[in-house]
Order: sequence, then C-alpha cells, then structure tokens
Amino acid sequence: MAGATFLLSFTLSFDEFIMAWFLTSFDVTLPVQIWTMVRSGINPTINAVGALVFVFSITLTVVAQWLLTARREAA
Repeated sequence: MAGATFLLSFTLSFDEFIMAWFLTSFDVTLPVQIWTMVRSGINPTINAVGALVFVFSITLTVVAQWLLTARREAA
C-alpha cells in the first residue's frame, strides 16, 4: 500500500508542474520556480524546498494511513 501511495504522489507531482507551467500566464508558482532554478543550475535552495515538500508529503501520507488503520480497528 505504501508503494502505491508513493507512486501515485510522485505521478501527481509531475501533473502539478505541467498544470502550473501551461495554465499560468506570467505568474511564477512554486513548481515553475523550482523548474527555472533547476535549469539555471543546482542551488541549495532547490534541495531545501524539495526536502520540505517531500517531508510534508510523507508526513501527510503516514498520518492519513494511521487514521485509516485506527478507524478500521475501531469498527
């Protein structure tokens, strides 16, 4: 189950970038800013933002899984 969650979140993160890239005219969103920073050269800021997004996503997934498991055990 965790592997499927990882693959789904990984796939949806690319979808978020594509949507932000094509739907924003000249507004700079976080995915577009990260893409621009990656193209211009690796910067420690990219690593920090990527780590924060990754930790937040994993934490959210673990909490959701824990709540679902607790609900099943209570029922």
